[in-house]
Amino acid sequence: MTMRAYVLEGFGSRPRIADVPRPAPGEGEVLVRVRTSSVNPLDANIAGGRARRYKEYIFPAILGTDFAGVVAETGPGVTGLSPGDRVFGLLHGNVVHSGSFAEYVAVPQDLVAVIPDPVDDRTAGALGLAGLTAESCLAAVRVGEGDSLLVVGASGGVGSYATQFATARGVRVIATARPGPEEEHVRAMGAAETVDWAAGDVAQTVRERHPNGVRGVIDLIDRDSAAFTPLVVRALASGGRAASTLRAADVEGLAAEGVGGVNVRPQVGPKILQRLGELAEHSLPAPLVTEVYDFDRIDDAFEALAAGSVGKLALRIGE
Repeated sequence: MTMRAYVLEGFGSRPRIADVPRPAPGEGEVLVRVRTSSVNPLDANIAGGRARRYKEYIFPAILGTDFAGVVAETGPGVTGLSPGDRVFGLLHGNVVHSGSFAEYVAVPQDLVAVIPDPVDDRTAGALGLAGLTAESCLAAVRVGEGDSLLVVGASGGVGSYATQFATARGVRVIATARPGPEEEHVRAMGAAETVDWAAGDVAQTVRERHPNGVRGVIDLIDRDSAAFTPLVVRALASGGRAASTLRAADVEGLAAEGVGGVNVRPQVGPKILQRLGELAEHSLPAPLVTEVYDFDRIDDAFEALAAGSVGKLALRIGE
């Protein structure tokens, strides 16, 4: 039996939709009939071969990280899941080979969770990687009710989830966003304040509004400590904490400045997936998905992502 999948044949080639053998679930795996997925910056890096520094490619490689769908079959040793169950999850390992941009995907049971009834497939299919990263960042900065949090890069997928998850906990979110669609989006996500990152010094603006500094910073943009360190040192209150998703935090240097820094490396497992399902049910008052693309238009979705889309871009793969 075959299925359609988005396949990369080798470095230097462009991914394309092709017919490939349909997988069978192995020991401890479930076969998911994929209904929806989404595109992430990580997926773009993998598709362009830029992830070869830290991932092993086995060609031909089916791309894709996020998925939501229905259990079609269960392999030996699977417990707690049955054919027909609505599930979501993500594939986030060191090998690029069997991804979720496909009509079916075989997934280890530990990378799958049941979708809460009120959560639709579109929301669940966009939740995995970005939601996991956002929740991991919030755990790292340790903000709570009444605290202020600066989210740098708030209009993207991770920033949107971080804003909504934090706001649901009573955190006052300051989001970087340009006036127009970016600002409108982060406001809809629950941001109490915005800072136009293109108009001036973000840290200076934050300090002018909050002379004592903020309790937390989540930076999803800066890739090196030369940019990350001065931003967070100037924006944070003494004892505050900052998280980087791009390994820009100089942990020892920040500690010497009286603040904490964490390079976030999300780890996926059953407990965090269950937590994400609960957050999707209770802490997403506004939809994050701003555009839905049919599977045949997956290249258009990647082009929109590269152009700086806001929120999450979903893929409709199957029924």
